[in-house]
Amino acid sequence: MKKLLILSSLFISLSVYAEIDLKKASLPNERVIKVTGHPDYPPVIWAKRGEKKLKGISVELIEKIFKEINVKVEFINVETWGRAQEEVKAGRIDMLLPPYKTEDRLALYNYSAEAFMQDETVVFVKKGKEFKFETFEDLLKYPGVAIINDSFGTKFDEFDKTNRNITRLPTTEQCFRFVDKDRARYLIAGTNSGLSTMTKMGWEGKFVILPKSIIVTGLYAPISLKSPWNRPEINAFLKKKFAEIRPAEVKELEKKYLAIFKAENANVKQTR
Repeated sequence: MKKLLILSSLFISLSVYAEIDLKKASLPNERVIKVTGHPDYPPVIWAKRGEKKLKGISVELIEKIFKEINVKVEFINVETWGRAQEEVKAGRIDMLLPPYKTEDRLALYNYSAEAFMQDETVVFVKKGKEFKFETFEDLLKYPGVAIINDSFGTKFDEFDKTNRNITRLPTTEQCFRFVDKDRARYLIAGTNSGLSTMTKMGWEGKFVILPKSIIVTGLYAPISLKSPWNRPEINAFLKKKFAEIRPAEVKELEKKYLAIFKAENANVKQTR
């Protein structure tokens, strides 16, 4: 028992020392880490139309975590999800918010930290145009649409590469309009993102979600393998801090940012 107490005390001491050391350590780019992300994924991360500033659950969490080691976070809105991934892949920007983990992305980004929240991807269709969806093969009967470079898990991505039945567009709003004009039968998107976009467009009740999910998986904040911030001590720190995030904390942030998003779009009239 005494030995266990000594080991526990040693572990705590080492953990505290590691954080103190990072506060004083020489870190890249004069202690500024560059972060980009999805500009159209509320309440997790988004930018208000006409503004450059990124906001959302993931933005607040990342700022809070890096503040503990006196690191400034510079958020850069590069306008599209596809470009955000390319900038981090190349190492021009250090961290990406909030990609799923896939085999392809493991070759580009360091996923050392745990997911900060779970996310569900679903199928949206126009109300009255629902169809049977039990397997991915059921989707082949109709044309679909989704955002460029969006991943829906390794299994679905491989299915999509084989069948090429989904048109890719830059934004969720464009995808909804594509379905509304009957150029596609369904849209694949995150539940919150899709519902929030319908709010922004004034289209609540115009679309419904099919019962079966495409995937339920984690959202991450990986660092580019080419970034100078991809260091063992930083990755260990992030792993520790993300493991400390509690579902209740995320739930409160979700309520907060859904309210902010709805307030931004409170006066939106239905658009055609």
